[in-house]
Amino acid sequence: MTAAASESVAPDVDGVWFQLVVDDPAGGAPYGQYHREDDLVWAEFFAGGRLRSGRLVGHLQADGSIKAAYCLLMATGDLVSGECLSVPEVDARGNLRIADHFRRSDGTTGISYIEQIPAPVREA
Repeated sequence: MTAAASESVAPDVDGVWFQLVVDDPAGGAPYGQYHREDDLVWAEFFAGGRLRSGRLVGHLQADGSIKAAYCLLMATGDLVSGECLSVPEVDARGNLRIADHFRRSDGTTGISYIEQIPAPVREA
C-alpha cells in the first residue's frame, strides 16, 4: 500500500478480508477482499449465500468513507448493480466493520454490514 492522496481518519482496508453479516449464517455468506492504493479502493467478492461473484471499485473520501460502484452476479444468474457509501470503523474487538449505505440501479436502498474475517484458505 502506498500513502493516501489525502490522509483519512478511517482504518485502512488494504488486504483485509470481509464477510457479509447475515441473519442465518447456515446458508453461507459472501466474503471478499478489499484493496487500496492511494485513494483507489477495489474489492472482489466470492460465492456465498445467493452470490456467485462480484466486484467493487471506489474512491477514498477525505473523511475516510469510500464512495463506490459495484456489480454482482447472483447464483440465479441475475445481475445487481449500484452505488454505495461505505463507512469503515473498528469494532470493540479491534476488527474492521463496514456499513454499506447502498442504492441499487433499480432504486432500492438500504444498509448492509460486512465484518473483518481471517484470510480464508482457498484452493489453487
